[in-house]
Amino acid sequence: MAEWKERYLQLWNKTTKRQRYMILGGVVLLFALILGSSYFYGSKPDLVPLFTNMEAKDAGEVAAKLKESKIQYEVQETKQGVTILVPSKDVHGARLDLATQGLPRGNKGFEIFDDSKLGVTEFQNKVNYLQALQGELTRTIEQIAAVDKVRVHIVLPEDSLYKKNEKPATASIMLKLRPDKKLSKKEIKGIVNLTAHSIQGLTPENITIVDDTGKILNDPDEDDEKNVSNQTISQLEMTRKVKERMQKDVQSLLDQALGEGRAFVRVNVELDFDQRQTDRQIFTPVVDESGIIRSQQDMSESYNGTSNNPGGPAGVQSNIPGYVAQAETANAQYEKKESTKNYEINEEKSKIIASPGSIRRVNIAVLVNDDITRAQQDSILRSVSSAVGINAERGDTVSVEPLPFSTELADRRAAEEAAERARQDRNFYMSVAAGVLLLALIIGAVLLRRRRLRLEREAYEEEQRQLALAEQERLEEERRMEQERAELIAAGQVPEQLVDEEPQLTEDELRTLSEREAIEKLINEKPAEVAMLVKTWLSED
Repeated sequence: MAEWKERYLQLWNKTTKRQRYMILGGVVLLFALILGSSYFYGSKPDLVPLFTNMEAKDAGEVAAKLKESKIQYEVQETKQGVTILVPSKDVHGARLDLATQGLPRGNKGFEIFDDSKLGVTEFQNKVNYLQALQGELTRTIEQIAAVDKVRVHIVLPEDSLYKKNEKPATASIMLKLRPDKKLSKKEIKGIVNLTAHSIQGLTPENITIVDDTGKILNDPDEDDEKNVSNQTISQLEMTRKVKERMQKDVQSLLDQALGEGRAFVRVNVELDFDQRQTDRQIFTPVVDESGIIRSQQDMSESYNGTSNNPGGPAGVQSNIPGYVAQAETANAQYEKKESTKNYEINEEKSKIIASPGSIRRVNIAVLVNDDITRAQQDSILRSVSSAVGINAERGDTVSVEPLPFSTELADRRAAEEAAERARQDRNFYMSVAAGVLLLALIIGAVLLRRRRLRLEREAYEEEQRQLALAEQERLEEERRMEQERAELIAAGQVPEQLVDEEPQLTEDELRTLSEREAIEKLINEKPAEVAMLVKTWLSED
């Protein structure tokens, strides 16, 4: 602590009078600023919100009442509405006072009829009823978490004697959503159904919902277009994937066979996205007795015995009526068999539903270098046709055409790759050099610090050695002087009255002796501080 105090005193003594005045003035100015800001913010009343997100009309009425009541207030206008701040000690009293006066008015529902008076006209009742409907819908829709503010406009139908002159009820709803919030399709549909079932004669088709940017949220045409566009995008995406897969397979086959860059493939695929449903009913004829018998009827007749000749002999006599011919008998035998079989009809019913996405047509173009022979071209044609599954009856085509290839693109790509490799190598070497330089700087700093410490230690040791030598010389000088004095006393050259007397020193010698003793005492008690002081003197010189 004493060392720091000594340093501060030295720094203060080095400054001029003008600098001292500037320092004192800065300290006084800083102290005054601190006191002033503390007084300003300490004396300012603690303002808290009285009402937030109010309409401009309601905010103006509330501000006028606060001004009449002589209550300090502050108005803040934001995107959500107007906020009025009052001192915390007046907030509860001001709210109760304004509530008794019906402020802020806000969105009132059917409680608007609580203030109805006698003599209200039918038109005023209709207007109040319309305002009540709008207020109730507003308060109900604002209960949704994503909705911040709502404005509802309703047009009720007018009665008419003629049905064709009646106009349906309509409603428009404007929503202001909370930051980073979004309504889902289910929530929008819920708002539509809620509004339609709250107003007589209102259908969902006559309700329009928009957000604060003017975007229609329940546009049915947009949904239909989105479904059609999504379906079209899915078909295009599926076609692209099939084409890329075929092209990749054929290209990899040719690259492995001919080498990379010696053949290029382009595939065009046409898919069939039409949905087809085929009902087929086939009857198979019965051959011989291979069918299944449904019903069978067998009939058999037989007769064996004697009987008259049923017809008689041929001639005139036997055919004249009333003529009695001679009876003749003969043996008779009769047998009859009938069989009727009904077979089940062989019937086959099938229902075929063709899923969309089948390949309708494939066209493949293969370009090869002009050094490919005709036999190789035919081989490539057959290989590509077999790999892709070309169907000539379907109209698929494969063409192999030889052309002289340009090597400019390959050369430019090779040059770019070489430049990129050189850049990466250069960055790597620069990173290594920077690391080595940083390591060298760290090692140099460590070595310089060690050298500085070593020099300080050697300087301190040299100083101690010089002090020891000086002390030794002083002691030797004193011993030599004592010895010379003793020799003079023994020789009788020094008077006896001066033997026990101390040598008389001058004033300068006494001051020098006292300073020397003080320095020796300081060196013996605080050698490190003395060494630092000597080092400071040397650096200043």
